[in-house]
This record gives sequence, structure tokens and C-alpha cells, in this order.
Amino acid sequence: MMRSERIQDLRAFLERIQSADTVEHTLQHLVDAAAGILKAEKVSVVVRAETGLLQVRALHWPASDPSEGISGQVLASGEPLLVTDAGSDPRLERYRSPRYRSRSFLSVPIGVEGSHIAVLNLTDRSDGSDFSSEDLELAGLLAQITGMNLERHRFLESIERLQKESVTDALTSLGNRRHFEQRITSEVNRARRFGHPLSLIILDIDDFKIYNDTLGHPAGDRALRAVSEALLENVRAIDDVVRYGGEEFAVILPQTPIDLATVVAERVRGAMGRLPLDGINQLPRGEFSVSVGVASFPRDARDESELLNHADIALYLAKAEGKNQTVVFEPLNEDERRTHRRIPIRLPTTVEGEDEHGRFQEETLIRNISAGGALFAHARQIILNSDLELHIQSPFRSLGGDPLVLAVAGRLIRSDRLETGFSGAVAFNDTLSRFS
Repeated sequence: MMRSERIQDLRAFLERIQSADTVEHTLQHLVDAAAGILKAEKVSVVVRAETGLLQVRALHWPASDPSEGISGQVLASGEPLLVTDAGSDPRLERYRSPRYRSRSFLSVPIGVEGSHIAVLNLTDRSDGSDFSSEDLELAGLLAQITGMNLERHRFLESIERLQKESVTDALTSLGNRRHFEQRITSEVNRARRFGHPLSLIILDIDDFKIYNDTLGHPAGDRALRAVSEALLENVRAIDDVVRYGGEEFAVILPQTPIDLATVVAERVRGAMGRLPLDGINQLPRGEFSVSVGVASFPRDARDESELLNHADIALYLAKAEGKNQTVVFEPLNEDERRTHRRIPIRLPTTVEGEDEHGRFQEETLIRNISAGGALFAHARQIILNSDLELHIQSPFRSLGGDPLVLAVAGRLIRSDRLETGFSGAVAFNDTLSRFS
């Protein structure tokens, strides 16, 4: 072959191999190019599999295979092999004599990141002549170019693997919180653009800490994996199931209105009660269950943050009202906003105010809350009509998962003595005023 023709063929090989999107395509381009440039009728690439045996990964039919021993020798030594007379070459005495039409062959190692992972084998020149040292040099160049391309594939695969690991929960193989944050934002944007409903299910395993502490972490891990599998079995392929954190999971349901999302939530909740888990009788209610909150965009929320917060509120209500149930978030209409509909919910709260001894700070619980006020338990007698400030640990969370504290100012308008402590009612000076 003329030198100019070889240069043209090399240039074409470079273009094809740079556009190869898989390792298999890369190796196939190599054997096809080697067959054409070096006029070899039989070309193959062999690699060592995980079992330790050599495997043909690409070939120019009919395949070349000088023998596993010869390819293994080249792979182990990293040194290319040029044979002009297979019958008399002393390097081949320990191997069975290969059967070729000609007695000449080439075996060249392919290296990636300093180690040799494959061997390029060529036999049977189409004109019947022997391979030369120039052919060996050219085959080595093809192998070197291929090795560089394989390094690029390995790098890209490692980046892809790291990216996948960064958004995947190691225990359940579901998406993690980072994946959720990316997906919920993109799905809300898509729903807004196309005018489709988008629903969100948040569920939490009831009494999971008791289950985990009683039966041990391995049993808890098995339960989390079982929940993950049950979730995947009861939703569509387009739905996205994530482990949001701990024993809390989320399901993003594109193009799904609230009524259909509720059906899915109830199906999921029912499936959890049928999981064949050990030690269920040791749970407080003798059953394995989940509490579920459901909200929908744009029905209940203007953006992804509100959608998450409102699904969370529904989940908190499901917990507060007895667990093992599904609660759908109910948005306030204008009449309900004017009458300050109360939400029965227990929220940890710090109360700051004044009693007969001066300023105080007390940790307590909100028992229910509305836009205009709240009922709370308190241990000391607080001066009626005195100013209070409440720091309420709300069910709202940022997309990063951090709890939000609601700080509101008001005055004590009622205080009823109970058998233990007091029940107070506070009227807010303004509607829920700020987050900190």
C-alpha cells in the first residue's frame, strides 16, 4: 500500500474512533482499520475477562486467534510479537502451532492507563507475504490510538458512575434527596410549561425507630429495601421514587391530578401492610404501616418549595391523626382564610413571655394552629394579655431539608388551668409573620 493511502486510511480511522460512543464500537473500528491498512484477512481483539480467561471482543471475520497462550504472553509482557515463520520460531515452541494460511502473524498489546488490557492479533496477509517490522510499528500505532480512546471512555464512564452515585441512595438504589431536588424542580417547570398537573406523595414509616431499635439495624435495612421495592411495584415507570431521608420516601407523579395521586397513595399504603417482615408484632399497633401526605401542583402550590411543604403538612396531619392513613392537603379558600381555619397538629415550640416572676422561656407544644393564633400547653401561669413570642418548629422544610422555624408575636387571650399545667390561647399580632 502506498504511503499516501495509509495516511488517508489512518485519518479515516481517527475520525471513526473519535466518534465511537462505546468500547465495542471502538474495538470494531480498530479491527476493521487494521484489516484494511495492513491487508490482513483475519483480525481480532482479545481481552481478559473477570474470570481470568481471554475473550474475543471484536473481530474481522474470519477471526484470528494465534492461541490463548500467545495472546496471554503478549498481554502479560506488554511486548508486541512479530512472527514471520510460525513453524520455526523458538518463541512458539511451548504453544500449539496455530493454523493459518500463512506462517506470519502479529500480536500487539493495547494499553490503558499504564496497564495492558487487550491484544490485537493479525494473520494471513491477503497477498500471502509476511508481516514486516514496518507493519508491526503501524499495528502498534493503531493499538496506541485505541488505548488512548479507551482511556477516554473509561474516564467518561467513571464520571458517569460518580454522577449516578451522587444522586443514588446506597442502601435502596433509589434516587436520594439531591436527585429529588433536581427532579422536582424540572418536573414543576415542565408541568407549568405544558399545563399538566403534577402530584407529590410523601410517606413515612410509622414507629420505625422502635422497629429499628428492637430488631436491630440489619432488620431495619431489610425493611427499608422492602419498602423501596413495594413502592416501585406500585407506581408507573414514569413516576420517580426517592428515599428522601431516613425512613421517609417521596414519589413524584408527572401528569397526575390529586384524585389519581390519592388512589396511588392508598395502593402504596395497602401494599406496605402486606410486606412479609419479621418482628411486626413488636410494633406498638402490631402492624407495619406508613403515613402518607399528598399534594398537587398547581392546585396546592405555586412552586416546588410550596408543593413539598404542603405534602409535608399533609403527612404531619396523617401522623397527628393516628398514623397509617393518607391525608390530602386541602388548600384554604377565601372564606376559610377569613375565619382562620385551625389545623390540629403538634409542633415543638419555644414560648418567650412574662409571668409574675419576670421574663421566662419555656419549651412546649403547639396543639393546633391557624393563620390568626394557636393553642398551646404551658407549665407556668402567664399573665393574661401579656405579649408572647413563639418560635415554632414548623413542618415546612427548605429544599435542602433544613427545618424552618416560624417566629410569631402575639398576646395571651386565654389561659385555662388543667390538672397538670395550663392550656393557653395566643392571638397573633399579625398573620404568620416570618421565617428564620
